[in-house]
Amino acid sequence: MLFEISTSLVMGGLVGYSYLKKSGLSDADKIQRICLNCGLTVKEEDDLKTIQLFRKQRHEWGTEYVYRIPLGLSFNDFEKKINHLRDGLNNKRSAFEIKDLKQINFHENVIRQIKAIIRNRKHLQKDIELSYDGMLHIRVLSNPLPVNLPFQNEMLGKCIDWEVPLGQTRYGFIHHDMERGHITLAGATRKGKTVFLKLLITTLTHQNPENTKLTLIDLKGGLAFSRFKDAKQVETVATDLDSALVALTQVKKEMDEMKGWFDKNGCEDIKEAGIDTRHFIVVDEAAQISPNIITGKEEKEKARKCEEALSEIARIGAGLGYRLIYCSQYPTADVMNKQIKQNCDTVITYKLRDAIASRVVLDESGAESLPVPGRAIYKTPDGVQIVQTPFIDNETIEKIIKPNIIIKANKEETSFEKREGEKGGSHSFKLEEM
Repeated sequence: MLFEISTSLVMGGLVGYSYLKKSGLSDADKIQRICLNCGLTVKEEDDLKTIQLFRKQRHEWGTEYVYRIPLGLSFNDFEKKINHLRDGLNNKRSAFEIKDLKQINFHENVIRQIKAIIRNRKHLQKDIELSYDGMLHIRVLSNPLPVNLPFQNEMLGKCIDWEVPLGQTRYGFIHHDMERGHITLAGATRKGKTVFLKLLITTLTHQNPENTKLTLIDLKGGLAFSRFKDAKQVETVATDLDSALVALTQVKKEMDEMKGWFDKNGCEDIKEAGIDTRHFIVVDEAAQISPNIITGKEEKEKARKCEEALSEIARIGAGLGYRLIYCSQYPTADVMNKQIKQNCDTVITYKLRDAIASRVVLDESGAESLPVPGRAIYKTPDGVQIVQTPFIDNETIEKIIKPNIIIKANKEETSFEKREGEKGGSHSFKLEEM
C-alpha cells in the first residue's frame, strides 16, 4: 500500500512537472512579455523600458500583480490593451496550475485524476481587471465560473432589504440592490434574460410582500408574466399597446402627485420621506413600444406617449420610489431610447447577436462573445463583472409566490395623501400631510 502511494506521488509529480515545463512562462512573465510585444514601452536613450514587477499577492480569486509604469505611459494605454492581456493569459498551455495537484486524493487512482486535470484544463478561462493608484494593478482572476447555476432557496436567505440574487462571479456569489436605481436589461432569445426577470419579480414579492408594487408590461402576449398576474403586489399586466399606455399613464399620474407631495412637505427623496413602498415598472420588450419601430399613425402616437412616460420615470422616478427595468431582445439605436438608457445606472446583458448590439447597450463590445446561457455582463458605476446568473424553474417560482396569490377585487380609486402601505383592492396606498 505504501509502495503504491509512493509510486503514485512520484508519477503525479513527474506528470505535473513535465506539463509545467511545457507550459512555459508564468503569468507575471507573460504579462511583461505581452506589454513588450504590444508596444507598451518607452525609449530612454538606448534602453527600451516597460513595466517592472513590484510585488504580487495571491488571493482566493486569483493573483494580483503590481507594476511600476515607466514615465511616458498612462493607465489609459494599458486599458486599451486589456484584450491582448486577457487573450495572452488564456493561451491553452497556461491553463493548468500547480494548485490543481494539491486537490488530488491519493487514496484513489492518482494517474486518472491527473489525466482528468490535464484534459479539463481548457475549460479554465482567466479574466483581467486593471486599476491604478500610482502603480498599475493587474488582477488575474482564475476561479472558474459555473456553466450552469441552479437556483437554491438559500440564495434568497442571503438577500436583505431590496437585494435580489444576481449570481456567481469569480469573486463569489453576489446580489444586486434594487435601491441603486433603474436597470437596462438585454439578451437574445433563450440566453437568460426572461429567467432573470422572473427571478427578480419572485424575489421582490417574497422579500418585501407588503411594500412591493409591480407594473408588468409584456407586449409579446404577457406569457412570461402570466403566473404573477394574481399576485397582490401586481397592479397591472399589460399585454398590448393600449393597456401599456393606460398603465404607464397611471404610473406617471401617481408619480406627479407624489412629487407634488414631496415639494409640499420639503422631502428630497423617498428615504427622507420615510416611505417603504417601491413601485417597479418592468418593460419586457422595448422594441414593441418604440415609436421608431411601430407603424401606423395611431399606434405610433400611442407608442410615443408610452415612451414619453417611460422617459419621465427614468428621469425623476428613482428619487420618488419608482424603479424601471427596461428590457430588449434586439437592442438597436432605434429601439433603446437614449434618455432612458442614460438614466439607467445598471446594465445587465446576456449574449447578444453582434458587437453592434453590445455597443448600443454597454457602449462597448463583449456581449456578443458570452459563451453559455445564463452568462451575463453586469455593469454599474463601480465597474464591470462577468456573472453566471441562477436558473429558476416555473415550479419553484409558483411555490415561492403562492402565499401572495389572491383573488383580486375591482380596482379602486387611489388617494395620494400619504403612502402608509394601506391596501385597497389594487394594493393601493394613501398620502396624507405629515
